[in-house]
Amino acid sequence: MESKLFEAALERVVKTWKTYITAICILHLTLIIDALSGFSFLRGGEPIDLAGFKVVREALSATYGILFSVFVVNAFLESRLLKTRSSATDLSTTNGFSVLDLWFLSPFSDSQILRKAFWFLFIVGYLLLAQLSFVHLLASEKLSDPTRMSPGVFAAIGAIDFILLVVCIPFGYRIYQNFQHVRSMLHKGDQARLG
Repeated sequence: MESKLFEAALERVVKTWKTYITAICILHLTLIIDALSGFSFLRGGEPIDLAGFKVVREALSATYGILFSVFVVNAFLESRLLKTRSSATDLSTTNGFSVLDLWFLSPFSDSQILRKAFWFLFIVGYLLLAQLSFVHLLASEKLSDPTRMSPGVFAAIGAIDFILLVVCIPFGYRIYQNFQHVRSMLHKGDQARLG
């Protein structure tokens, strides 16, 4: 029974992280395309089409900050549940988890490169939030378009993003700790099965 609860928690974690990685890759691909086309979006001209939504430059920072924060809190809660389930489950009696085998970029991967790629993509989310925050805070007079948003509101978005960044950092560290605990439990389970 406990192994089924662990596997259900693991499936939720995998789904959440696959959604995050897909979203962060689409966002970066969109920004790269904007850069190759002369920065029409980042200079405040044309809105971009992001996953079927028209996004104006001023809305990107606020939207990203809120969505990233919700993701981090959700990922923390899921990682804590997974840690609890891994501690309550005798992983030495299971034959492995198929969902874990299918999770390519994983914090539990046997490949150190894949584990580093996973954590790199997580850190990229933080770096993007920091970058958006500082652009709003340091260049509000120069980059804000008064016809769309006042410089004060533009700077306030940066301040809110910065606060969200500061709040999310401890959650990110706890996610790392929780996944390391689960990884050690999985490793012990593998050793017990092989030994």
